[in-house]
Amino acid sequence: LLIALQTPTPKGSMGVPVLLWGKPGIGKSSFLEGLDDPDFPVLTLIASIHDPTDFSGLPIHHEGQVRYAVPEWVNQFSESKDGLLFLDELTTAPPSVQAALLRVVLERRVGFHPLPNGVRIVAAANPPDMITGGWELSPPLRNRFVHLQWEMPTSVYLEALQSGFAVAELPEIDPEKHTALLPTWKVKVGAFLKRSPNLLSTSPEDDIYGFASPRTWDFVAQLLTSCDLLGQAPTPQQKSSKACISLVKGCIGEGAALPFLSFLKDLKLPDPEAVLNGKEKVKLSALDDSELYIFFATLSDELMSRIGKPKFLEATHRFFGLIEQVFENGRRDLIFVSLRKAARGELLVAAVEAAAEKSAEDSEKMTDHIQRLFADEVFAKYIEVFEK
Repeated sequence: LLIALQTPTPKGSMGVPVLLWGKPGIGKSSFLEGLDDPDFPVLTLIASIHDPTDFSGLPIHHEGQVRYAVPEWVNQFSESKDGLLFLDELTTAPPSVQAALLRVVLERRVGFHPLPNGVRIVAAANPPDMITGGWELSPPLRNRFVHLQWEMPTSVYLEALQSGFAVAELPEIDPEKHTALLPTWKVKVGAFLKRSPNLLSTSPEDDIYGFASPRTWDFVAQLLTSCDLLGQAPTPQQKSSKACISLVKGCIGEGAALPFLSFLKDLKLPDPEAVLNGKEKVKLSALDDSELYIFFATLSDELMSRIGKPKFLEATHRFFGLIEQVFENGRRDLIFVSLRKAARGELLVAAVEAAAEKSAEDSEKMTDHIQRLFADEVFAKYIEVFEK
Protein backbone atom coordinates (compact mmCIF):
# COMPACT_ATOMS: atom_id res chain seq x y z
CA LEU A 1 0.00 0.00 0.00
CA LEU A 2 2.75 2.46 0.95
CA ILE A 3 4.66 1.70 -2.27
CA ALA A 4 1.54 2.39 -4.32
CA LEU A 5 0.94 5.67 -2.48
CA GLN A 6 4.46 6.87 -3.26
CA THR A 7 4.56 5.83 -6.91
CA PRO A 8 4.87 8.82 -9.25
CA THR A 9 2.71 8.75 -12.38
CA PRO A 10 3.69 9.94 -15.87
CA LYS A 11 1.13 12.76 -15.59
CA GLY A 12 2.95 14.24 -12.59
CA SER A 13 0.55 13.12 -9.86
CA MET A 14 1.44 10.87 -6.94
CA GLY A 15 0.07 7.44 -6.17
CA VAL A 16 -1.62 4.63 -8.04
CA PRO A 17 -5.23 4.37 -6.75
CA VAL A 18 -5.62 1.49 -4.28
CA LEU A 19 -8.71 -0.45 -3.20
CA LEU A 20 -8.32 -2.32 0.11
CA TRP A 21 -10.49 -5.39 0.61
CA GLY A 22 -10.94 -6.59 4.16
CA LYS A 23 -13.40 -7.57 6.86
CA PRO A 24 -14.95 -4.84 9.02
CA GLY A 25 -12.97 -3.68 12.03
CA ILE A 26 -9.49 -4.88 11.07
CA GLY A 27 -7.80 -1.49 10.93
CA LYS A 28 -8.07 -0.28 7.34
CA SER A 29 -9.37 3.13 8.32
CA SER A 30 -7.17 3.41 11.42
CA PHE A 31 -4.02 2.67 9.46
CA LEU A 32 -4.75 5.26 6.79
CA GLU A 33 -5.90 7.89 9.26
CA GLY A 34 -2.67 7.27 11.14
CA LEU A 35 -0.85 8.84 8.21
CA ASP A 36 -2.60 12.14 8.94
CA ASP A 37 -0.23 15.04 9.46
CA PRO A 38 -0.50 18.84 9.15
CA ASP A 39 1.45 18.55 5.89
CA PHE A 40 -0.34 15.37 4.83
CA PRO A 41 -4.05 15.58 5.68
CA VAL A 42 -6.16 12.44 5.41
CA LEU A 43 -9.81 13.01 4.52
CA THR A 44 -12.26 10.13 4.96
CA LEU A 45 -15.49 10.14 2.97
CA ILE A 46 -18.06 7.35 3.33
CA ALA A 47 -19.36 7.09 -0.21
CA SER A 48 -22.82 5.77 0.69
CA ILE A 49 -23.81 8.90 2.63
CA HIS A 50 -22.86 11.26 -0.18
CA ASP A 51 -24.74 12.40 -3.23
CA PRO A 52 -23.24 11.99 -6.72
CA THR A 53 -22.83 15.78 -6.91
CA ASP A 54 -20.42 15.58 -3.96
CA PHE A 55 -17.98 13.97 -6.39
CA SER A 56 -19.00 15.46 -9.72
CA GLY A 57 -19.80 18.99 -8.52
CA LEU A 58 -23.18 20.67 -8.24
CA PRO A 59 -24.34 22.20 -11.54
CA ILE A 60 -25.38 25.85 -11.19
CA HIS A 61 -26.52 28.41 -13.72
CA HIS A 62 -24.22 31.43 -13.87
CA GLU A 63 -24.30 34.20 -16.49
CA GLY A 64 -25.92 32.03 -19.11
CA GLN A 65 -23.64 29.04 -18.53
CA VAL A 66 -23.78 25.92 -16.43
CA ARG A 67 -20.89 25.62 -14.02
CA TYR A 68 -20.04 23.05 -11.38
CA ALA A 69 -19.66 24.21 -7.79
CA VAL A 70 -16.73 22.55 -6.02
CA PRO A 71 -17.76 20.56 -2.90
CA GLU A 72 -16.43 21.86 0.40
CA TRP A 73 -14.31 18.77 1.08
CA VAL A 74 -11.96 19.65 -1.77
CA ASN A 75 -10.74 22.66 0.26
CA GLN A 76 -9.13 20.25 2.75
CA PHE A 77 -6.25 19.96 0.29
CA SER A 78 -6.03 23.61 -0.76
CA GLU A 79 -3.11 24.47 1.52
CA SER A 80 -0.96 21.34 1.83
CA LYS A 81 -1.12 20.15 -1.83
CA ASP A 82 -0.31 16.69 -0.44
CA GLY A 83 -2.57 14.26 1.37
CA LEU A 84 -4.86 11.31 1.02
CA LEU A 85 -8.50 11.01 -0.03
CA PHE A 86 -9.94 7.88 1.61
CA LEU A 87 -13.19 6.57 0.15
CA ASP A 88 -14.49 4.17 2.78
CA GLU A 89 -17.25 1.54 2.46
CA LEU A 90 -17.15 1.74 -1.32
CA THR A 91 -19.44 -1.24 -1.88
CA THR A 92 -22.22 0.52 0.04
CA ALA A 93 -22.27 3.29 -2.55
CA PRO A 94 -25.15 3.07 -5.07
CA PRO A 95 -24.35 2.85 -8.80
CA SER A 96 -25.01 6.58 -9.30
CA VAL A 97 -22.30 7.48 -6.77
CA GLN A 98 -19.92 4.88 -8.22
CA ALA A 99 -20.38 6.47 -11.64
CA ALA A 100 -19.55 9.91 -10.21
CA LEU A 101 -16.37 8.49 -8.67
CA LEU A 102 -15.00 7.26 -12.01
CA ARG A 103 -13.53 10.64 -12.89
CA VAL A 104 -12.33 11.35 -9.37
CA VAL A 105 -10.33 8.12 -9.16
CA LEU A 106 -8.74 8.09 -12.60
CA GLU A 107 -8.63 11.71 -13.74
CA ARG A 108 -8.34 13.16 -10.23
CA ARG A 109 -11.01 15.72 -11.01
CA VAL A 110 -14.09 16.76 -9.04
CA GLY A 111 -16.30 18.09 -11.79
CA PHE A 112 -13.83 20.25 -13.72
CA HIS A 113 -11.73 21.06 -10.67
CA PRO A 114 -8.41 19.14 -10.47
CA LEU A 115 -7.17 17.75 -7.19
CA PRO A 116 -3.58 18.72 -6.28
CA ASN A 117 -1.01 16.34 -7.75
CA GLY A 118 0.11 15.27 -4.29
CA VAL A 119 -3.29 13.92 -3.22
CA ARG A 120 -3.34 10.11 -3.22
CA ILE A 121 -6.57 8.12 -3.54
CA VAL A 122 -7.39 5.00 -1.53
CA ALA A 123 -10.72 3.22 -1.17
CA ALA A 124 -11.84 0.38 1.09
CA ALA A 125 -14.54 -2.24 0.79
CA ASN A 126 -15.71 -5.45 2.42
CA PRO A 127 -15.12 -8.74 0.56
CA PRO A 128 -17.77 -9.66 -2.05
CA ASP A 129 -19.12 -12.50 0.12
CA MET A 130 -19.85 -9.97 2.88
CA ILE A 131 -21.70 -7.45 0.75
CA THR A 132 -25.22 -7.58 2.21
CA GLY A 133 -27.60 -4.95 0.98
CA GLY A 134 -24.80 -3.26 -0.95
CA TRP A 135 -23.74 -3.08 -4.58
CA GLU A 136 -21.01 -4.83 -6.48
CA LEU A 137 -18.46 -2.50 -8.01
CA SER A 138 -18.85 -1.88 -11.72
CA PRO A 139 -16.00 -3.20 -13.92
CA PRO A 140 -15.01 0.34 -15.03
CA LEU A 141 -14.54 1.38 -11.39
CA ARG A 142 -12.75 -1.84 -10.43
CA ASN A 143 -10.33 -1.33 -13.31
CA ARG A 144 -9.22 2.02 -11.90
CA PHE A 145 -7.61 0.48 -8.80
CA VAL A 146 -4.87 -1.87 -7.73
CA HIS A 147 -6.66 -4.31 -5.41
CA LEU A 148 -4.96 -5.34 -2.16
CA GLN A 149 -6.14 -7.76 0.50
CA TRP A 150 -6.02 -6.31 4.04
CA GLU A 151 -5.57 -8.63 7.00
CA MET A 152 -4.43 -8.20 10.59
CA PRO A 153 -2.46 -11.11 12.04
CA THR A 154 -3.21 -11.91 15.67
CA SER A 155 0.43 -11.23 16.61
CA VAL A 156 0.18 -7.67 15.31
CA TYR A 157 -2.97 -6.99 17.33
CA LEU A 158 -1.52 -8.50 20.51
CA GLU A 159 1.56 -6.34 20.21
CA ALA A 160 -0.60 -3.27 19.57
CA LEU A 161 -2.56 -3.93 22.79
CA GLN A 162 0.62 -3.38 24.76
CA SER A 163 2.56 -0.79 22.79
CA GLY A 164 0.14 0.61 20.24
CA PHE A 165 0.28 0.33 16.48
CA ALA A 166 3.52 1.25 14.76
CA VAL A 167 3.46 4.53 12.84
CA ALA A 168 3.65 3.94 9.10
CA GLU A 169 6.29 5.77 7.09
CA LEU A 170 6.02 6.42 3.37
CA PRO A 171 9.06 5.15 1.44
CA GLU A 172 11.19 7.61 -0.49
CA ILE A 173 11.00 7.21 -4.27
CA ASP A 174 12.86 9.74 -6.40
CA PRO A 175 10.48 10.93 -9.19
CA GLU A 176 13.38 11.64 -11.57
CA LYS A 177 14.88 8.18 -11.11
CA HIS A 178 11.40 6.71 -11.50
CA THR A 179 10.90 8.55 -14.80
CA ALA A 180 14.29 7.37 -16.06
CA LEU A 181 13.69 3.71 -15.13
CA LEU A 182 10.04 3.44 -16.18
CA PRO A 183 10.80 2.82 -19.92
CA THR A 184 12.78 -0.30 -18.99
CA TRP A 185 9.79 -1.84 -17.23
CA LYS A 186 7.46 -0.78 -20.03
CA VAL A 187 9.70 -2.69 -22.43
CA LYS A 188 9.51 -5.80 -20.24
CA VAL A 189 5.72 -5.55 -20.09
CA GLY A 190 5.67 -5.08 -23.87
CA ALA A 191 7.92 -8.10 -24.44
CA PHE A 192 5.60 -10.29 -22.37
CA LEU A 193 2.48 -9.06 -24.19
CA LYS A 194 4.20 -9.54 -27.52
CA ARG A 195 4.53 -13.21 -26.55
CA SER A 196 1.09 -13.47 -24.87
CA PRO A 197 -1.17 -10.93 -26.63
CA ASN A 198 -4.30 -12.63 -25.30
CA LEU A 199 -3.43 -11.32 -21.82
CA LEU A 200 -3.53 -7.66 -22.78
CA SER A 201 -7.18 -7.67 -21.72
CA THR A 202 -8.92 -10.26 -19.59
CA SER A 203 -12.58 -10.60 -18.68
CA PRO A 204 -13.82 -8.84 -15.52
CA GLU A 205 -15.66 -12.09 -14.79
CA ASP A 206 -12.39 -14.03 -14.53
CA ASP A 207 -11.42 -12.30 -11.28
CA ILE A 208 -13.65 -10.65 -8.69
CA TYR A 209 -10.96 -8.05 -8.02
CA GLY A 210 -8.46 -6.73 -10.59
CA PHE A 211 -8.34 -7.70 -14.26
CA ALA A 212 -5.98 -6.93 -17.11
CA SER A 213 -6.42 -3.98 -19.44
CA PRO A 214 -4.00 -1.52 -21.06
CA ARG A 215 -4.66 0.79 -18.09
CA THR A 216 -3.76 -1.79 -15.45
CA TRP A 217 -0.69 -2.93 -17.40
CA ASP A 218 0.43 0.72 -17.17
CA PHE A 219 -0.10 0.44 -13.41
CA VAL A 220 2.08 -2.69 -13.38
CA ALA A 221 4.96 -0.91 -15.11
CA GLN A 222 4.74 2.08 -12.75
CA LEU A 223 4.60 -0.08 -9.62
CA LEU A 224 7.40 -2.41 -10.73
CA THR A 225 9.57 0.65 -11.33
CA SER A 226 8.95 1.74 -7.74
CA CYS A 227 9.66 -1.77 -6.46
CA ASP A 228 12.90 -1.86 -8.46
CA LEU A 229 14.08 1.42 -6.94
CA LEU A 230 13.31 -0.02 -3.50
CA GLY A 231 15.14 -3.27 -4.24
CA GLN A 232 11.99 -5.39 -4.34
CA ALA A 233 11.33 -6.08 -8.03
CA PRO A 234 12.23 -9.31 -9.87
CA THR A 235 15.53 -8.66 -11.68
CA PRO A 236 18.60 -10.81 -12.41
CA GLN A 237 20.15 -9.41 -9.22
CA GLN A 238 17.22 -9.83 -6.82
CA LYS A 239 13.98 -11.65 -6.11
CA SER A 240 10.61 -9.98 -5.95
CA SER A 241 9.18 -9.20 -2.53
CA LYS A 242 5.76 -10.38 -1.39
CA ALA A 243 4.60 -6.77 -1.60
CA CYS A 244 5.71 -6.56 -5.24
CA ILE A 245 3.90 -9.79 -6.13
CA SER A 246 0.73 -8.55 -4.40
CA LEU A 247 0.84 -5.30 -6.35
CA VAL A 248 1.13 -7.08 -9.70
CA LYS A 249 -1.69 -9.48 -8.86
CA GLY A 250 -3.79 -6.59 -7.59
CA CYS A 251 -3.48 -4.78 -10.91
CA ILE A 252 -4.10 -7.48 -13.51
CA GLY A 253 -5.54 -10.41 -11.57
CA GLU A 254 -3.90 -13.70 -10.70
CA GLY A 255 -4.57 -15.31 -14.10
CA ALA A 256 -2.38 -12.78 -15.92
CA ALA A 257 0.03 -12.09 -13.05
CA LEU A 258 1.31 -15.65 -12.60
CA PRO A 259 2.60 -16.15 -16.18
CA PHE A 260 3.96 -12.60 -16.22
CA LEU A 261 5.90 -13.06 -12.97
CA SER A 262 7.19 -16.39 -14.24
CA PHE A 263 8.31 -14.66 -17.43
CA LEU A 264 10.24 -12.05 -15.43
CA LYS A 265 11.82 -14.73 -13.24
CA ASP A 266 13.17 -16.65 -16.23
CA LEU A 267 14.62 -13.63 -18.08
CA LYS A 268 18.37 -13.79 -18.60
CA LEU A 269 19.51 -10.34 -19.66
CA PRO A 270 23.05 -9.05 -20.22
CA ASP A 271 23.95 -5.79 -18.50
CA PRO A 272 23.65 -3.11 -21.24
CA GLU A 273 26.07 -0.79 -19.43
CA ALA A 274 28.76 -3.47 -19.17
CA VAL A 275 28.23 -4.50 -22.81
CA LEU A 276 28.64 -0.95 -24.11
CA ASN A 277 31.73 -0.51 -21.93
CA GLY A 278 33.25 -3.62 -23.49
CA LYS A 279 33.44 -5.37 -20.13
CA GLU A 280 30.87 -8.06 -20.95
CA LYS A 281 30.55 -10.15 -24.08
CA VAL A 282 27.09 -11.17 -25.16
CA LYS A 283 26.13 -14.18 -27.24
CA LEU A 284 23.02 -12.97 -29.02
CA SER A 285 22.13 -16.42 -30.32
CA ALA A 286 21.70 -17.56 -26.69
CA LEU A 287 18.96 -14.99 -26.06
CA ASP A 288 15.38 -15.96 -26.82
CA ASP A 289 13.12 -13.57 -28.73
CA SER A 290 11.79 -11.79 -25.65
CA GLU A 291 15.26 -11.39 -24.15
CA LEU A 292 16.64 -9.99 -27.40
CA TYR A 293 13.74 -7.55 -27.68
CA ILE A 294 14.26 -6.27 -24.12
CA PHE A 295 18.05 -6.24 -24.35
CA PHE A 296 18.12 -3.99 -27.42
CA ALA A 297 15.50 -1.64 -26.03
CA THR A 298 17.53 -1.11 -22.85
CA LEU A 299 20.78 -1.04 -24.85
CA SER A 300 19.59 1.79 -27.11
CA ASP A 301 18.28 3.77 -24.11
CA GLU A 302 21.63 3.35 -22.34
CA LEU A 303 23.50 4.48 -25.45
CA MET A 304 21.32 7.56 -25.92
CA SER A 305 21.96 8.54 -22.29
CA ARG A 306 25.69 8.68 -23.16
CA ILE A 307 25.44 11.25 -25.95
CA GLY A 308 28.03 13.94 -25.36
CA LYS A 309 29.86 11.91 -22.72
CA PRO A 310 33.33 10.30 -22.86
CA LYS A 311 33.68 7.04 -24.81
CA PHE A 312 30.28 7.55 -26.49
CA LEU A 313 31.84 6.77 -29.88
CA GLU A 314 33.35 3.46 -28.74
CA ALA A 315 29.99 2.41 -27.30
CA THR A 316 28.26 3.35 -30.56
CA HIS A 317 30.61 1.16 -32.59
CA ARG A 318 29.82 -1.76 -30.27
CA PHE A 319 26.10 -1.05 -30.63
CA PHE A 320 26.24 -1.19 -34.42
CA GLY A 321 28.34 -4.31 -34.29
CA LEU A 322 25.59 -6.04 -32.31
CA ILE A 323 22.96 -4.79 -34.77
CA GLU A 324 24.83 -6.41 -37.63
CA GLN A 325 24.97 -9.70 -35.73
CA VAL A 326 21.20 -9.67 -35.27
CA PHE A 327 20.64 -8.93 -38.96
CA GLU A 328 22.95 -11.79 -39.92
CA ASN A 329 21.04 -14.17 -37.60
CA GLY A 330 17.73 -13.31 -39.28
CA ARG A 331 16.01 -11.84 -36.22
CA ARG A 332 16.10 -8.19 -37.23
CA ASP A 333 12.33 -7.71 -36.82
CA LEU A 334 12.77 -8.11 -33.04
CA ILE A 335 14.88 -4.97 -32.75
CA PHE A 336 13.12 -2.72 -35.28
CA VAL A 337 11.22 -0.80 -32.58
CA SER A 338 14.47 0.04 -30.78
CA LEU A 339 16.24 0.96 -34.00
CA ARG A 340 13.40 3.21 -35.14
CA LYS A 341 13.51 5.02 -31.80
CA ALA A 342 17.24 5.52 -32.18
CA ALA A 343 16.92 6.59 -35.83
CA ARG A 344 14.28 9.19 -35.04
CA GLY A 345 16.21 10.58 -32.09
CA GLU A 346 19.51 12.42 -32.00
CA LEU A 347 21.60 9.27 -31.73
CA LEU A 348 22.61 8.98 -35.40
CA VAL A 349 23.47 12.66 -35.71
CA ALA A 350 25.49 12.56 -32.51
CA ALA A 351 27.29 9.39 -33.65
CA VAL A 352 28.26 10.92 -37.01
CA GLU A 353 29.49 14.13 -35.34
CA ALA A 354 31.49 12.23 -32.72
CA ALA A 355 33.12 10.06 -35.40
CA ALA A 356 33.99 13.07 -37.55
CA GLU A 357 35.68 14.77 -34.60
CA LYS A 358 37.72 11.65 -33.78
CA SER A 359 39.25 10.74 -37.15
CA ALA A 360 38.57 10.20 -40.82
CA GLU A 361 38.77 6.45 -40.23
CA ASP A 362 36.09 6.59 -37.52
CA SER A 363 33.92 8.80 -39.70
CA GLU A 364 34.13 6.34 -42.57
CA LYS A 365 33.39 3.42 -40.27
CA MET A 366 30.33 5.15 -38.80
CA THR A 367 29.02 6.11 -42.23
CA ASP A 368 29.41 2.49 -43.30
CA HIS A 369 27.43 1.33 -40.23
CA ILE A 370 24.53 3.67 -41.00
CA GLN A 371 24.47 2.97 -44.73
CA ARG A 372 24.29 -0.77 -44.14
CA LEU A 373 21.47 -0.29 -41.67
CA PHE A 374 19.31 1.75 -44.03
CA ALA A 375 20.29 -0.35 -47.03
CA ASP A 376 18.32 -3.19 -45.49
CA GLU A 377 15.10 -3.17 -47.50
CA VAL A 378 12.91 -4.60 -44.73
CA PHE A 379 14.07 -2.03 -42.17
CA ALA A 380 13.78 0.83 -44.67
CA LYS A 381 10.21 -0.24 -45.45
CA TYR A 382 9.42 -0.43 -41.73
CA ILE A 383 10.64 3.14 -41.21
CA GLU A 384 8.71 4.34 -44.26
CA VAL A 385 5.43 2.86 -43.04
CA PHE A 386 5.70 4.50 -39.63
CA GLU A 387 6.77 7.86 -41.05
CA LYS A 388 3.56 7.89 -43.10
